[in-house]
Amino acid sequence: MCEQKLRFNLYLLAKEVKALVKCGLILILVCFILKSAGIISSVFLRRKSTTETFSPVPLYIKSTITRHSYSLNEKMKGSICPILQGGLGNRLFQFATAFSAAKSKNMNLIIPSDAEISEVFEISETFNESRELCKGFRKVLDRASPTYHKNLMNFSSTDNIQLGYGLQSWKYFYMYDKQLKKQLTFRKHIQNKAKQTIDKILQRWKIKSRKSVNLVGIHIRRGDKVTSYDDGYKIASPEYLNRSVNYYAKKYEAVLFLVISDGMSWSIENVPSHVPVAYISLGQRELDMATLVACDHTIMTIGTFGWWISYLTGGDVIYMKDAAVKGSRFEKVLNVEDHFFPHWIGL
Repeated sequence: MCEQKLRFNLYLLAKEVKALVKCGLILILVCFILKSAGIISSVFLRRKSTTETFSPVPLYIKSTITRHSYSLNEKMKGSICPILQGGLGNRLFQFATAFSAAKSKNMNLIIPSDAEISEVFEISETFNESRELCKGFRKVLDRASPTYHKNLMNFSSTDNIQLGYGLQSWKYFYMYDKQLKKQLTFRKHIQNKAKQTIDKILQRWKIKSRKSVNLVGIHIRRGDKVTSYDDGYKIASPEYLNRSVNYYAKKYEAVLFLVISDGMSWSIENVPSHVPVAYISLGQRELDMATLVACDHTIMTIGTFGWWISYLTGGDVIYMKDAAVKGSRFEKVLNVEDHFFPHWIGL
């Protein structure tokens, strides 16, 4: 009796297992058909959306895309091509401002490898094909030279621009003073010529040691400014030169003045003779500039050439505080605080 009951139970169990297997096969077949028809995916997603109260996947994907596109924008660097024109002093202002802007905005600085300043200074930012590259860039121009305009630098770091005209303010580049002066190191052959010139002058004056004397460079700009009254520049007077020379003669015990000028005859007649003075004319403006930069202090008159001698020399600097003719256009555009460093001395 017990054996018959056991066999019956095993029969029922086998029957149930067979039914389950059959159902399983049917379910698998149904799923395969639905999947082939593309229905099961939408059903599954609809079911998931009804059971979840938030949607982390779309939000996550969206934020990832945003961060990725932002990082791509960060990697895009614009370029600055300074428009180098005018005299050497003008070109140095244009280079210095472009150099500083490129540094502050993490942009490329493009200088022609054959540019004059590249032949005079140890500038490392040069490119052979820069003129063609820069030709189509948008121009950003300074029309009021000896004045600082902060808004002029309000261009994007991803822009490609040509930066030009005056830009004659220390406020454009003072924050990169050390890096700039490293770029504006005279080439070795120019430094050597300047040193030879100074050594000969010291021998002539029987000065045995360079350290025993304070050399003061004087740049006297005349030339075209003597007859160009419309410009509004004041020409240095004998009185100004006398006051400036006396300032250094009183401050330092041993002083020797070195003069360069584009009006040497006038300078010889009007520079005070009660102090030791040597006159220099090397025939090339970069050699004249390098010789005065090798001095300790400076007396400047007018013009950007003398400004850059003063800046690169360091030390004490005396400038004409009334450099503009009253009522002239130059007086209207000149901002003394923007053009001259605050620690320079106006007489």
